[in-house]
Order: sequence, then C-alpha cells, then structure tokens
Amino acid sequence: MYKQILVGYDGSKGGKAALSAGAELADRFEGHVTALWVREPLPRHSDLPGEYEEESEAADEYFAERQKEVAEIAKQLGQSIRCEVARGHPAKAIIKFAAEGNYDLIVVGHSDHSALWGRLLGDTADRIADHAHCSVLVVKSGIPAKQA
Repeated sequence: MYKQILVGYDGSKGGKAALSAGAELADRFEGHVTALWVREPLPRHSDLPGEYEEESEAADEYFAERQKEVAEIAKQLGQSIRCEVARGHPAKAIIKFAAEGNYDLIVVGHSDHSALWGRLLGDTADRIADHAHCSVLVVKSGIPAKQA
C-alpha cells in the first residue's frame, strides 16, 4: 500500500512522532522511509560581513544533528531511513519533493500551535494535506503510533 513514505522532519516533538509513525508504516507495508528536512532560504544580503556564511554554517550543523537523530531512530527501529534536505518554504518543498519522488504517503507532525495561531498563519500540515498529490498523515505528538 505505502511503499515510498516521505516524512517531514525538523527534530521537533511532532517531527519525531511523524518519523516513528512513518517507520512503523514502512515496516508494516514493507516500504521505505525518507526523512526530509526543509531549510528555509537564507537572506541574500546581510548587514554584517560574514553573517551569511555564519547562518549557512549553523544550518549545516543543524542538519547534521537531524541526520544523527534520524540514524539513531532508524537503528532503534531496525530500519534504514534515508535523510534528505530541501530548500524553500516547508509546505511547498515537501509537496514538490514528494511529487518528484513519486511518494505514496507524506507523514508530518502536528505543530501544536494554538488554534488561533493556526487560523491566522495557516498550518504547514494543512497546506500539505490540501495540495499534495498523495495521501497525507498528520501525527499528533502525544498519541502513541501503536494505538491504531
């Protein structure tokens, strides 16, 4: 059913819950999981010399930490999880990556923002669900994946 599973992963509590759920589904359906971290664009111009380079280095370090987390989670689950990075707006980048990679399912964590915050700014998970070419699973971080 779900052979190619894309998980939006940012290291948050919701992202970890999504990764766990995606890995469980991959195990159940003999599929493969790719964890995708979306790096938002850095400013093109900065006020201070070296600021752009520092921001770029910080983003690279952050991604390296996410890769370590994904590797640890994969090891605990006895799976191989590919880790990728894309640039751009998170919802757009995840949707584009999933379409180009012919993924069957996108799994994302719920942001846990207040209802007011979500209504005002829109939620990444809502945008992905509205525009993705495939099924989308939104995982709430406080609910164990094995309840289903």
